[in-house]
Amino acid sequence: MKKLSLMSAMLFLVAAVVVLQRPAAQVQVDYVPTAQLCADNSTVLCSKLPAYIGNDELLKGKLGYAGLFRAYPTEPNNDLETPFDNMAWQMFVALNWGASAVNQPPAQGLNGTGARVFQKYRKVSQLFGNSPVTACKQTNLPMYYIGSSGGGKPWPNNEEYFQASTNLPLIDINGNWTIYERRVNDVEAQYLLAPNGQKDQTLTTKDGQNNFIKNNSTRGVQFPASATTQIGAVGSIEIKTAWRIIDPSRGDDPSRYFTQRAYIAVPRDLVRGGGRDICSRVTLGLVGMHIVQRNPVDPVNPKLLPQWIWATFEHKDNAPTAQVPCTVKDGCSPTSNWIGQPSCGGAKLDPSVRRYSYYNKNSTVTGTNIRPKGTGSSPLIFPWNQTQPYALGSTTPATAMPQATRCWEIYKTTDQLNTQWQSALAKVNSPFQYYMLIGTQWGSIVEPPPNNVLPLTAVPTMLSNMTLETYIQNFTTATPGQGGPGSCVDCHKFATMGVGNPKPSADFSFLLGLVDPPTARSKIETPRQ
Repeated sequence: MKKLSLMSAMLFLVAAVVVLQRPAAQVQVDYVPTAQLCADNSTVLCSKLPAYIGNDELLKGKLGYAGLFRAYPTEPNNDLETPFDNMAWQMFVALNWGASAVNQPPAQGLNGTGARVFQKYRKVSQLFGNSPVTACKQTNLPMYYIGSSGGGKPWPNNEEYFQASTNLPLIDINGNWTIYERRVNDVEAQYLLAPNGQKDQTLTTKDGQNNFIKNNSTRGVQFPASATTQIGAVGSIEIKTAWRIIDPSRGDDPSRYFTQRAYIAVPRDLVRGGGRDICSRVTLGLVGMHIVQRNPVDPVNPKLLPQWIWATFEHKDNAPTAQVPCTVKDGCSPTSNWIGQPSCGGAKLDPSVRRYSYYNKNSTVTGTNIRPKGTGSSPLIFPWNQTQPYALGSTTPATAMPQATRCWEIYKTTDQLNTQWQSALAKVNSPFQYYMLIGTQWGSIVEPPPNNVLPLTAVPTMLSNMTLETYIQNFTTATPGQGGPGSCVDCHKFATMGVGNPKPSADFSFLLGLVDPPTARSKIETPRQ
């Protein structure tokens, strides 16, 4: 009888363990991060620009750091990514608030016409000077100047239609070039103009950079960092945006975009056949946005290196994800090993997207992220047509479509957080409800998982924006003739000043190379710390 009782007790114990295990598994499945809609912890969208991440337990201490490898989070204390993603969304919303409505509620601040907060930041041309040749005169509308050398070579000091890492353009479904713009906040602008208060060492000219090197041989370039609190002094901020021409007659829906009326100005030496200057009034829609802020050295979070916090956003209608994408947590599986390849196979179409901006659902082209080849001759390899579509026929294949595809799956908790932020933006009927965070990255040293092929100097290891880095998403190292790598931190480690032999490190900013425009888009050099 005792044996039977003992056996019954053991069976009960086993059953209890099974029962107890079920809730644990259920917790892991059910855990969803919480959107923090304002940096001051209030529950409504706000125009406050965050300076730093919130509490992140896994950044504390010095050992055992796995980044985003291993298991997905099961509770806030082991959710490493969400504090960064909430900071990213807070920056995106605050920077896209109406510049004249920062004290207005969300329904006013995130709607309507007029410049956004980030559009009051200085363009790089206002700091480093314009290209030798630009077209058109200033108007009462925003101007997007495509600069040139005057001899058919695009110049990097103004807006561009080439992606930075590869010198390749991106063409949308209407056959128009994507246009790129760079801005910096006043904190960074003041440092560039007079680092450490020294105007004669300005980083915006060759002479100034030479003076800086003479006087700062040990210190080097160190952009001002943010405070160590969410609400505090912001650090240096760089913004890069991608825009496409919105045309309802070709099937575009302007209500789904943040749009602005603007002029595109293209000098005649960049126009096919040496035609006239292009000075065209268009509607531009925002399709991509990089936001990077210089973070501090923080003793509380020693695993977070002072290598900037990188956030990248895209429009939901840009392009589909690959059918078998790589994942942030596990990398690329043997069946989807796209590492080192521009293409990542076929696309998984989203039925909720009526029309993609960079992927033609009816195309018979089987490849994805195809690198375009220009039809012009050196130096004007990718000429503009005199009228829209500006890019059609300027590349091969003549369809001009890259069939762009996102190779990396958005991290699970990032995707969950996106839904919450989009819902909050939809409640105030803002067009920013149609944008999504692709990811947030920061510098750190990560323990390698088994059979790892990914870089281990940032979390997540890979991050790129489909509109800004279309062709390098899967490159883990800088590859001659290809560009890359497809990681913000790892790519920007190559940034150097525009002078010197060797050229000193530029603290992760490629902007300093603009003092020598002809070499600002040269081959990537060996990085120096």
